[in-house]
Amino acid sequence: SKEKQSDDRADRTGGRGLASTKGFSRKRSNDPYRPARAGPPRPQRMEREGQRFDPQQMNERYLTRVKETLGVSDEEWQVLKPKVEKVRVAQMNIQRRGGGMRMGQRSEGNIDAGISPLDKAYRDLQAVLGNKDASAKDIATKLAALREARKKSEDELAEAKKQLKELLTQRQEAQLVLM
Repeated sequence: SKEKQSDDRADRTGGRGLASTKGFSRKRSNDPYRPARAGPPRPQRMEREGQRFDPQQMNERYLTRVKETLGVSDEEWQVLKPKVEKVRVAQMNIQRRGGGMRMGQRSEGNIDAGISPLDKAYRDLQAVLGNKDASAKDIATKLAALREARKKSEDELAEAKKQLKELLTQRQEAQLVLM
C-alpha cells in the first residue's frame, strides 16, 4: 500500500524524506530537474589541493594508461607513442573550440603562439560577432573560414586514427575505443 511505502521511506531517511538524502537538497539549483550537488565544494578547476594544474603531467598519465591498456612492450610503445600523441592532439584541437594553447606550450609574447588554425578561426568568428557593426559579408567570411578549419582538423584526425589503427591488433583498437 502507498501508506506502507511512505512509512518505509520515512524509516530509511529518518523521517526527513528524499530532500535529506545524499544528492538532494532543499536549495534550488539553476536546473530544476537536477538535484543540488551533495558534499564539499569541488576544488577550483585549475588548482587541486594547492597544486597547479600541469598539462604535461596529465598527458604523461594518459599515455602511461594507454600503454598499460594496450599491454605493449617498451619497444612497441616507442613506435605507437607518436601515433597516439598525434591522435590526442588532433582530438583536442577539435574539442577545444578556441581554448588556446596545446598541452605544455607557452606563449612568448605572441598571442597566437601555439594556437591551432581551428582555434584561430573560432576566435576570429567570435571577434566579428562581438562587433555589432560587422557586415553580413564579414561574418560569412569568418564562418566559412571556421568551417574550412574544422573540416581540415577532422581530416587530420581521421588520418592520424588511420595511421594508428594500422599498427594495432583488433583487441588493442577496441581497447582504445573504450577509453
